[in-house]
Amino acid sequence: MRSPSRHALAVVLGSLVAALVLWSPAFFTLSSTGFGDWQQFLHFWESGYVAITRYGEWPLWDPYHCGGITTFGNPQSQHLSPFYALALLFGPALGQKLFLLLHAWFGFAGMYLFAQKQGLSLAGTLLATIAWAASGFFVSHGSGGHSAFLPFYFAPWIILSWRAAARDPHYAAPLSLLMMLTLLEGGVYPFPYFLVLLAFDGLVRLGLPEDGRRNVRGILIAGALSAMLVPLLGAVRLLPILDELRRHPRTMPSHDGVSLPEVVEMLTARRHGWRYEGHEFVWPEYVTYVGWGIVVLGAIGLFAGLMPRAHVAWRRIALGLFVFLALLMGDHGDYSLWSLVHRLPVYDSLRVPSRFGVFFTFYLALLAGFALDLLGAQLPRFSAKLLPTLPFVIVAAIAVDLFVVHFPTLNRWTEPPVVADQVSDHFYLTTLSYGRFYASFPRMNLGSRGCYEAMNFSVVPGLWSGDRPQARIVRGKGRVDSFRRTTRHVFLRVTLTKPSRVLVNQHLAPGWTSNVGQVVDDAGRLAVDLPAGTHALDIVYLPPTLVPSVLLTLLGLLLTLLVWRFAGRLASAAPPTAPTEQSAS
Repeated sequence: MRSPSRHALAVVLGSLVAALVLWSPAFFTLSSTGFGDWQQFLHFWESGYVAITRYGEWPLWDPYHCGGITTFGNPQSQHLSPFYALALLFGPALGQKLFLLLHAWFGFAGMYLFAQKQGLSLAGTLLATIAWAASGFFVSHGSGGHSAFLPFYFAPWIILSWRAAARDPHYAAPLSLLMMLTLLEGGVYPFPYFLVLLAFDGLVRLGLPEDGRRNVRGILIAGALSAMLVPLLGAVRLLPILDELRRHPRTMPSHDGVSLPEVVEMLTARRHGWRYEGHEFVWPEYVTYVGWGIVVLGAIGLFAGLMPRAHVAWRRIALGLFVFLALLMGDHGDYSLWSLVHRLPVYDSLRVPSRFGVFFTFYLALLAGFALDLLGAQLPRFSAKLLPTLPFVIVAAIAVDLFVVHFPTLNRWTEPPVVADQVSDHFYLTTLSYGRFYASFPRMNLGSRGCYEAMNFSVVPGLWSGDRPQARIVRGKGRVDSFRRTTRHVFLRVTLTKPSRVLVNQHLAPGWTSNVGQVVDDAGRLAVDLPAGTHALDIVYLPPTLVPSVLLTLLGLLLTLLVWRFAGRLASAAPPTAPTEQSAS
């Protein structure tokens, strides 16, 4: 039997190889950039890169699009993720690809360990891992630039930590840190979806306990500790995001729904057009391709998991399949599961129910692995020398099918490199094509009135484009002698013969202050009212939620350390609970 260290090394290296193979097209040309929303996230990464390397500032404000918007309060900002260091080490374009690779690596390894803990054989574990981590959900969203969806790869680790915390409370610490990391990576969908997943898993473990024993105390303690730690740890993202949502509400209607035949199409369609007829979103929002092999095996595993003699773990997994199927199917009336969830705060801003396919395929892949093990157990009855290898042949065939089907989608890293050799010596709002140069504007030292944003940011009237002065006197009399800006500072020198208002060509947001005069709102634009005289202005952006949110997060880190160090004592005082689930496949 292999030692744990060798097994761990095999999991680490095998998962890395799997992630490298799946996302290899991203590295065919290192300088090329990604398709679709990768340009948006590359813009975010570039704006932070420019702020840090060119100006020595932490990215709090993005002057390069939408006429200037907050970075600190943007829910999709990833600058606080520890993995953003990849941008500084390798540059934003390559850093993004490594960011994707690391998440896939984490996802393959986590799913392998989770499937193994369900008692699956090596073949069943490999099948479940490949079917989920290389499913159409990750390929479609990963290739399409939904960088903020990559934390969905944390799902197996989230459940493993949650279940471990119910047995030993100090595991609430890694669970809370994973939820914090999800927020730091702009997980506007993964975070609330993980809350649903955790709630489901906790409730189903109470309703379907091992050996008839319900670990109510353990689940409640784990839930209470996590409910305390997660908001504190995530305060550095939650407070600014909630502040932005208060000022820019994003309540979204969501009436989309799919039928069961369409779910089968989502799982099995090898090719499809861009539009999905009869639906408001494009096909990449629906595709969760795993192929007919996984669908058939999953159906067999579902049937077996519902049998009276099946281990309780598989009944839980079967129930998970039904619950997340109901959610991904979307709106089918006022009392459909998605419609009920969509009425909750925060969830009323989410609008694409098919994204729950990530959890549906999670449970489907596990059931497929279960079915493969059941079939493998029957092989000795038909003894032949080659039959014991048949499960691995099936795994290999499904892996090849997934890669072949997904390759045209995976091979979308063909957009041009960031423009780095055309840097304007002064900042202004350009008229260059927004779609073509969006990701390059920070490096080029140019802004734009173009606005491609998930938040309800809107460009106010009155901003001007073109290579013209970026500040002007709009009330009073005087002149602007000089203008210079960084990402979060605007430096002006003005000479005024009477009290005047100086208008800066950007949006105003709470947090902008001036060392001279009074910052005022001029129809949504940043302006400063000044007395007569010659003034050297330093107008600076410091979000009002910055200090309290950082302090709360630091408090959360301290409490997390204490929970990790001392909460295990709660477990020793708890009554014995059932062991970790291990199914008899």
